[in-house]
Amino acid sequence: MILAVVQALLLVGGAVALTVLQRGQDRTLTMTFVLFSATIVAGIDPLYRAVDPLLGGRNVLTLVCDVLMAAGTSTLLWGVAKAVGAARPWMRNTVVASCSVVVVVIVVAFVRIDPAPTTTTFMLVVGSDPLAAVYSIVQTSYLGVALAATGLICLLRLREAHTGPDRVGLWFLVAGGVLGVVRMVVVAVMDTAHVAGRVDVTRTLALPYDVTTPGAVLLVASGMLLLVIGHRLGQGRRSRALQRALLRLEPVHARLGTDNAYPDTDDPATRLSRLIVEVNDGARRHRTALSPADRAALADAEAALESH
Repeated sequence: MILAVVQALLLVGGAVALTVLQRGQDRTLTMTFVLFSATIVAGIDPLYRAVDPLLGGRNVLTLVCDVLMAAGTSTLLWGVAKAVGAARPWMRNTVVASCSVVVVVIVVAFVRIDPAPTTTTFMLVVGSDPLAAVYSIVQTSYLGVALAATGLICLLRLREAHTGPDRVGLWFLVAGGVLGVVRMVVVAVMDTAHVAGRVDVTRTLALPYDVTTPGAVLLVASGMLLLVIGHRLGQGRRSRALQRALLRLEPVHARLGTDNAYPDTDDPATRLSRLIVEVNDGARRHRTALSPADRAALADAEAALESH
């Protein structure tokens, strides 16, 4: 239970941090943190024992947590894909469709499992039922495949990382994907063994399960947080580069630039782009040769615009 509490605190803290860091930006990864946090918090033993009886005392809270985890893993895959520039419409459609099918399957399987009174060891209690094995294996397989896909996307994007936190975050997500696959295999073997009456195998694999489950969650959560931090650091670096380029190019614009009557804007990248255009227009219009210093200022401005 202590480990679950630690995970919950870290995830809730991460959700709050991402809410602040991603203010005014895409919130997919923040939503992932919220869903993961809700899953882990609801699974803390004393809270589970207090809440599940209010839902009928038949472990409905287990189903709720598993649905939230499937949704969180889906938003993780889509959020990371967007964060590293790998998102495609077909990927979103595939994630939504796959998650929907998984949720339907586990809900149907759960409803058909012989009900058990509130317990924090749901699969140990009902694991001999083949429907319980279907319930567990389907959702765990989805989580494993989604984490593996997330890890693969991150592995392919490592060369494009621009900051240290970006690189470390991507590696954490890759490692989380590996643990997710290992956990998927472990759970499938445990569930199959339980149905076959091989409780000894289930007990033998309890340690790998206890390591890979929180390990995957913590690695993935840390990776998401580092990706967002790296993105903010990169934004700050680019903003400073744009401001320096603006300060250097403004005197050149005052001497040579035209006034193209662009509408006002507070965006430094837009302002810098317009200054570049107006300096080049003015130099051509007046047939004025740019000095080496002017050309260097233009080159720095173009480099600042192209930086990420």
